[in-house]
Amino acid sequence: MRADLAMSPRWLRRIAVTICATIAFGIAVDARDAMAARAHSSRSRLRATAAGRVAKRRARVRRRRRVVALRLPAITPYGIPRLHVKAAYVEDASGQVLFQKNPERVYPIASLTKLVSAMVLLDTAPDWDRVVEILPEDVRNSSRSHIRPHEEISIRDLIHASLMSSDNVATKALARTCGLERPEFVRRMNVKADSLGLTGAHFVEPTGLSEQNVATAQAVAKLLRAASSNDVVSTIMQKEQYTFASNRRLHMLINTNRLLRSKWRVTAGKTGFIQEAGYCLATSLQTPTGTEVTAVLLGAPSNALRFAEAKRILDWTFRFALHRDLDPDLDSQ
Repeated sequence: MRADLAMSPRWLRRIAVTICATIAFGIAVDARDAMAARAHSSRSRLRATAAGRVAKRRARVRRRRRVVALRLPAITPYGIPRLHVKAAYVEDASGQVLFQKNPERVYPIASLTKLVSAMVLLDTAPDWDRVVEILPEDVRNSSRSHIRPHEEISIRDLIHASLMSSDNVATKALARTCGLERPEFVRRMNVKADSLGLTGAHFVEPTGLSEQNVATAQAVAKLLRAASSNDVVSTIMQKEQYTFASNRRLHMLINTNRLLRSKWRVTAGKTGFIQEAGYCLATSLQTPTGTEVTAVLLGAPSNALRFAEAKRILDWTFRFALHRDLDPDLDSQ
């Protein structure tokens, strides 16, 4: 019996090999985990370093932008030194010119075009509650938009997107579904411009993405007044935010006209941008005494400067131009 319990040398060797293999496997697993931890730590440090560099670059860009705005020269009673726009035009409700720079020179006007498109749409007596489907052709080559193909959106919500956030997909869908063929829609845009007396204005498509959509600053001021005389358009342009739901998602629109969040009461406004046009703005404001002023800026070099220069022009208008007779040929100094 005792002899049977005794282990042979072969079994002893097997047990020893098994124990050694188990120990070696444990050491290998520990080494692998340690290497993985070091690699993860290294990747985390690299990501943190990269994120830090990006944050520093963004901070430098923000500082540069603030510096540009802060270094603009102060306005004087005699003009606005170094105005960073290609054209500017300001007039009151009576049509008196308060300020102008290249008012009759023709420039691309980008999404200010959508003011004419909205007027042509209104002439078709749209059913605001009608829901239309967004097609891939509406989204194609439409720049940035949160609207996607096959979303179902009402005409009311689409015109809000077109005028508030300058959405090209919404504008294309409105023009496509209004009952007019694309060439007829564009033809009516030009007929509308002629009927309003918009000298130099010409349009080839409804969104403003083409640099061939052109007008003068003076004509844009007249266009904004005409468009905002419609209560629907005026009400939309005065909204800071608007929320709507399609069949697929919730959309929140933020008005691109930053002057709505300024000290002035804005009664109408539209922004625009493409590379060829620069940053454009057309806006109407009302003074505490009820005086209406319309201002147009075309070709600002950046979004920040668009609004910084608009504030300088409007500040000069309210402080000096409305309180004395002006030479209408007065230009920036």
